[in-house]
Amino acid sequence: MITLLTINSVITATMDEGKQTLLDLLEKIAKEQKYVNNTVDLKAVSAGGSNITSALFLSTIRANDKPDLKLFAKVALLSDHVRKHSPMRCQFTTELYFYTKLKKQYERIQDKHNVLEDHRVRMPKLYGCCDKYLSETLVLEDLVAQGFENFDRQQPADLEYMTAAIDLMAKFHALSLAFHNDDPVSFKEASDTLTMDISKIEALVPVMKPKAMANALAATEGENREKLEKFFKQEPCLFVKFMDTFRSKKRNILVHGDFKPNNLMHRRRNGKLEIVLMDFQLVLDGDPLRDLLYFIFTATDEAFRRSHYHAILDLYHERLSEALRRFQIDVETVYSESTYRAQLEEYSMVGLTIAVILLPLVLVEEEDIPNFDDDYKMTDFVVQGSKLYKERLNGVINNYVEWGLL
Repeated sequence: MITLLTINSVITATMDEGKQTLLDLLEKIAKEQKYVNNTVDLKAVSAGGSNITSALFLSTIRANDKPDLKLFAKVALLSDHVRKHSPMRCQFTTELYFYTKLKKQYERIQDKHNVLEDHRVRMPKLYGCCDKYLSETLVLEDLVAQGFENFDRQQPADLEYMTAAIDLMAKFHALSLAFHNDDPVSFKEASDTLTMDISKIEALVPVMKPKAMANALAATEGENREKLEKFFKQEPCLFVKFMDTFRSKKRNILVHGDFKPNNLMHRRRNGKLEIVLMDFQLVLDGDPLRDLLYFIFTATDEAFRRSHYHAILDLYHERLSEALRRFQIDVETVYSESTYRAQLEEYSMVGLTIAVILLPLVLVEEEDIPNFDDDYKMTDFVVQGSKLYKERLNGVINNYVEWGLL
């Protein structure tokens, strides 16, 4: 029997159907896990501004002679209006596909190649899901109960954290290359399913670009403003190369799409930092540099990049090579170092573009998060930069000036 003990205003009257879907799913999970005569505690939680599309819950299923089952649930918040006006594939459809299809393939491949625990990509265990439109729900293991915690998105990452996260990213990318080698037909199905129609996003550029540039210029200090204005006038415009990172380069790499600090959880165990990858709502057949550059420019500050930027770029390809060797794949045949270096040169300004377009939303104050109601517009994603954003943006510009690129 379900007993609803705690729930806050995150779920409103308009979310009644989603709430009932979650309760029904928890009851089903309790039966599947043989929790007889159970009770379920349910508590709505806030992500502190790091999640803007889902209502989040912690749940505990209890029964006599059984250990408490600690669960984490995500319930869709996006309305029909928002979905119809978004140029992107529905995030919940993507995440459900990842957990029910792709994750199983990845785990099978790691098992087949006897990948040791320390070298595996750790992803949350799925206990149950529902794909009902507007009430999509995922119930996963509760990593917080296992000692994991979220990275503070307002703080810059240090070298230990960046090294561990880049290693995780490389292993995640290597898995898709191994998947392709192992089962090209199934990989093509996944690739086709997760390919983004960039033309729909590009159509919004004329609408979103002026607001994004105006916000960035307003946050820019002193001589940096003139340098940024000059960058905005360059051709092709700042959005073009950035949009190119969404495209498949036929390298058979499925990228996370939203690889940033608050989509990672970590704990220290036996003196070692462990990181788990979360939130697979934007997985796509895209360019691996999308994950790499996005993570670097959302996770680090000016001082870190001044000391470690080029070393981190080297580290990614080194760790990708190591991960591929575990699957008996030669990196030079799938993503050679020369190709990688050439692509870094081609995308040399993408980091600055990320700072202009995406960093404001990553660092947004919780009270300034866009509302996804029936008045929602795509330009709502272009938020006013916080005080921290201003500091980080100017730091990125300073780095680009030091690197001789601006």
